[in-house]
Amino acid sequence: MKIIFDIGANKGQNFNYFFEKADIVIAFEANTILVEKIRLDFKEFIDNKKLIIENIALTEDENIEKIDFFISKTNDVLSTLYPHDKDKFYKQEVKCKKASFLIKKYLQEYNISEIEYIKIDIEGADKLILRDLLQNNILAKNLSVECQDPEVIELLLKSTYKSFKFFKGKDMTFKKNIEITSKNNDKKIINFDKDSSGPFGDDIPGNYYDKNSILPYFLNNGLGWIDTHCSNEKKNNLETIKDVHKVHQTGFRYHLKNILPSFSKSLKKSISKILNK
Repeated sequence: MKIIFDIGANKGQNFNYFFEKADIVIAFEANTILVEKIRLDFKEFIDNKKLIIENIALTEDENIEKIDFFISKTNDVLSTLYPHDKDKFYKQEVKCKKASFLIKKYLQEYNISEIEYIKIDIEGADKLILRDLLQNNILAKNLSVECQDPEVIELLLKSTYKSFKFFKGKDMTFKKNIEITSKNNDKKIINFDKDSSGPFGDDIPGNYYDKNSILPYFLNNGLGWIDTHCSNEKKNNLETIKDVHKVHQTGFRYHLKNILPSFSKSLKKSISKILNK
């Protein structure tokens, strides 16, 4: 049995794709309004036990039972636990749990040992969830995480994931007429919603890169709505990004100061090697 964990489900933009890829989808979403919409839109799948939706916020602190969640007044995909300007959000109190606790619970309940895919996309808290999962040795066959924070990159570099793809969320070429392989090894063509996370793993067009490519990629492209897709398999013919081609010496200092402040110490040697290649 294949299982997917959708952390930050929003409206369920990815569900129809996930149902093609796995036998059961476990989805977490803090926005109560969106959860109610999902329960109506996907009632058949919920009734058939193919979808479980939890109205919950995910945190690192196992001692907190409820937390304030902030719903964007203009765009629900921007809803977050950590708003920059609270005047642009509605506040809602929701229950909360650690992601690692919930994932272990469902793996035990369904007697599943391997996770097909974990999608992490919760505005402003991706690094907290990734850190929690890695600290608890929860590794999926495939994982994606949005790279808005330099600590996400540091965590990936220290992880045991071996192969990587980089996916700019606004790039619709990765979401239109994509050939995917279903859980039954059937080939299908899928079109994705513009706000979806798109395909994952081998379904993403293009080659995989090795771990040495992570830092050069983000030095060249900066942070933002860029999903890093990780595989725990070492793929054949991995490519390497060697050149920091858009960043001259002064530009590199800018990126180091403004994009990578959290791990300048731990990556000083890696950065030096990259610039000297």
